[in-house]
Amino acid sequence: MAKLITVFEDRYSLEPISNEHRMELSSLESIWGRQNIGFSVDNRVLLRKYVGFIATPSLQLQILPKLYEDAASAEDFEEEKRSSVRMLFRLLASSGFLSVKDIPEPQLIAAMNGDLLEIFINIFIKRFLELFQKQIHRQYEDFEGNLPYIRGRILFQQQLLRNGGFKHKHYVSYQEFTEDNLLNQIIKATMISLRTLTKSEENKTGLSHALILLEDIRPLRLTESLFQKVRFNRLNEDYRPVFELAKMFYFNRQPGVHAGDERTFTFLIPLNDLFEFSLYQWLDKGLSSDDWVVRYQTPQRYLDAEKDALLLRPDITIACRRAGSETPIEKIVDAKYKNPISEENTRLSESDVYQMLAYAVRYQCNRLFLVYPVFRANKYFQNPLATYLIHNGDQVIRISALHIDIASEDLDQIQKEFINLICHFFES
Repeated sequence: MAKLITVFEDRYSLEPISNEHRMELSSLESIWGRQNIGFSVDNRVLLRKYVGFIATPSLQLQILPKLYEDAASAEDFEEEKRSSVRMLFRLLASSGFLSVKDIPEPQLIAAMNGDLLEIFINIFIKRFLELFQKQIHRQYEDFEGNLPYIRGRILFQQQLLRNGGFKHKHYVSYQEFTEDNLLNQIIKATMISLRTLTKSEENKTGLSHALILLEDIRPLRLTESLFQKVRFNRLNEDYRPVFELAKMFYFNRQPGVHAGDERTFTFLIPLNDLFEFSLYQWLDKGLSSDDWVVRYQTPQRYLDAEKDALLLRPDITIACRRAGSETPIEKIVDAKYKNPISEENTRLSESDVYQMLAYAVRYQCNRLFLVYPVFRANKYFQNPLATYLIHNGDQVIRISALHIDIASEDLDQIQKEFINLICHFFES
């Protein structure tokens, strides 16, 4: 049974890994890119850019967002792991990266030892059991074949070709309202696959129970085209989150590096993309109105417009609607998942500031924000962390650095505070 290895993004693992695991991680380089993996001389691993997990028959590794600048002890490590798992699920839910809105309770995180894969499987099982026990999903399915009695309509051409003079057989076409439908077949096939993957006794028991409930559902081999055939309506809409999880499990299975039929299961999300998209969703929900337009990674413009060179793509733009004119961009927000504070001093990366200055010049925008997550050691730093005033002719460009506590249990309140903070700068 593969042992779970937990590392934090852009930080060397607390303990060294075996040579066998090092070789296997190196062989999976194509999944996350050569530039995003490194090893120390004592075999500790460093993984950048992505959070999520990779599971193979001999390796279970998960990468979590770091919340501490470093974890000096095993106790710190376990505390950070629990907080990071819960924070990651909150971001996934609030950002819409996944349609599943379930946020695991601390008890579940502890029971699953902070294992992302096992937590996803547990959520999948519980969601399905709750729905199935409340309302079994049935729908009309088309059937065609021989019956000893007439049902639906007789297909006379097929009757003559297949049955000839056999009067006791009837080749018919009919519809049946049944639970043996494509959606349930996909769910069952996913559960069969997960049963061979999970290490948790609780999950194994849950999957066995669910498969007993689905014993009348025909097994099938999952393909991409099958997922594309599923359609949702008012009768099965409640099953969409379960379907989306099944889809996630399937589409993140990849041909592995092992012999035979063994496969590699991955769920990897670019951490900075998740952070910036969460900020966008919060601002879009809180500010979009008749007065403001919030856009994600648009508009894109070339810094050198004449040569179509140096393409700029700000994370978030906030424009003001003005009747009869092009909507001017009033604010630009750029997300950076890293620690801007070193030795109790705010030290913004020069390249980050130059990037914002390029946005200011090209988009003619004088109010720009660099937004970071709050790290444990920085909780008492007030916003703005820093503000740079840059004179551009008769204009003053202001670049402000903010940080927000995305690890807070009350993420709704954090969203409101973030939106209010942006609104405060609107008024200034």
